[in-house]
Amino acid sequence: MKRLKEIKIKNFKAFQEEQTFSIDSKNVLVYGNNGAGKSSLFWALYTILQSSSKTIPEVQKYFEVFDEGNKSTHQSLKNVFVDQNEDSYVKITSIDEDAVETTYTISHGTINTANPEIQELNLASDFINYKLLHNFYRGSHKQEVNLWPVFERDIFSLLTKDAKNWLNDIIKADTLDVPKTNGRVVSRGPRDRYEAKISDLNDKIDALLQEIETNANVFIKEHFYKGDDVIKLKLTFAKKFNFDLIKKQIWEEGKASLRHENLKIKLEVEINEGENWKKISRVQSFLNEAQLTRIAISIRIGALRSRVQSTDFKILVLDDMLISLDMSNRMDIVRIILNKENKESLRYFDSFQKIILTHDKAFFNLIRRNTDDENWVYYKFLKDESKNEAPKIKVDLSELQKAQKELSEGEFEAVGNRLRREAEKVITELLRPQLPNLDKEFTSLSEKLNVYYKTVLANEYKTFKDVYRSNLEPAILEKLKTDFENDNALNLEQKGRLRTLRNKLVDNMLKVRKNEVSKLEHINQIKEILDRIMNPASHGGDNPLYRAELVAAIESIKELKTYLNE
Repeated sequence: MKRLKEIKIKNFKAFQEEQTFSIDSKNVLVYGNNGAGKSSLFWALYTILQSSSKTIPEVQKYFEVFDEGNKSTHQSLKNVFVDQNEDSYVKITSIDEDAVETTYTISHGTINTANPEIQELNLASDFINYKLLHNFYRGSHKQEVNLWPVFERDIFSLLTKDAKNWLNDIIKADTLDVPKTNGRVVSRGPRDRYEAKISDLNDKIDALLQEIETNANVFIKEHFYKGDDVIKLKLTFAKKFNFDLIKKQIWEEGKASLRHENLKIKLEVEINEGENWKKISRVQSFLNEAQLTRIAISIRIGALRSRVQSTDFKILVLDDMLISLDMSNRMDIVRIILNKENKESLRYFDSFQKIILTHDKAFFNLIRRNTDDENWVYYKFLKDESKNEAPKIKVDLSELQKAQKELSEGEFEAVGNRLRREAEKVITELLRPQLPNLDKEFTSLSEKLNVYYKTVLANEYKTFKDVYRSNLEPAILEKLKTDFENDNALNLEQKGRLRTLRNKLVDNMLKVRKNEVSKLEHINQIKEILDRIMNPASHGGDNPLYRAELVAAIESIKELKTYLNE
């Protein structure tokens, strides 16, 4: 299995001096204010992967010195605030299970990405940002949604057909094989054969849309509506390729509007109204933002499932794709992407190396609470928008990571304080569902523990009442302590009810033991360790016993967090 180990960017879009992201094969979460460079990271990764299917001049244009009077430089992505004689590049380093590292570079002078590894990484990966999702339902209220521009720009180029890029294959089929004219008219035989090829191409696109539609409907039903029939999607290739359209050389520069007027992938939605389904064509006019985003994500995931997935070396890059959703809807999508319930149908997400970028601090914290330091690295990008400076980038260490760093530096008292704060945070997260106002006033760790104990006991009592409530006579219930299965004084119904009650008792004991009691044991262990390490009498110099207590506390909190995540 391969992963990205390192990303280096210099003088590309918002980045100036070389910025190194040492991600060590982990997933990445980035928080940054607007203009801080998050999207520059997104486009740096997108550009280097896409370069694997481009010619050298097509890649070099991104690193040209921008000249307003020279149209050929207008696609340059080189940072305009640095000395234009300085080099500009994007580099990624991969590492495999044998610790073999390979570095790939795109710049004006070096391009080594036209190789099978990066080509496969490009075709297996996906990039989604809020603009791409918005494109699904952009348009006036009087128009039906046409997804052809979305597929052309964001989906066909990431799909493969017989190891070829779908979009390149479509363009090739539509341009290189057009029969030559005999005077002003194409002879009937060549035209018939070419129109048969066009028909075959249209059929292949129809089949692809059907596959994506099926995948999207399964996804939206299972993961957004808990298996209920609420929404159904339909994708139709409503305006197709034909000979007269292709003769207009629609793939030439400046012909995008012509293509988008004459090619159409129609999106229709049906809403369940009980006994009937209501068809909606102009979805942007009648569905809310959350519904539209769910539809867009389901189609993107449907396309993702339709592509060749023969490699484990792939990345999923998400840039503020949930910007328009409230926190509850965001949490639904976070559970899906992170596969929090460990669903078999979402296992394909597990193999992606994820890179999530957001300008929303609350969303950053939400993802952080649902991930761990062992598998994720966290960054903060900061930039003053009034200045033409490079973003300030730092690794955002957790309290545990800071504690480990301070432990190695002998800052024992600081370690103890950090561990107490981390323990308080963990317990606060445990209590948050029962006590939503917990953060509004100061509560000590001991008080939080007491509240949690009471909560556990209250839950156990409620479970007892719900599970064991029975109208059996006490004399019959007493039989639970005996070999009631062989008691001739009991009839079959009484034995069956006692058997059901006994099974509930055992199942619930196991559940309580595994969940609530185990939590209390973990928390008690941490409390005891923290009580000892926060005792000033144990701080005497570089005390080996105190150091050992700190190490034990760090490991205990790690174990508790892992246990709670599971």
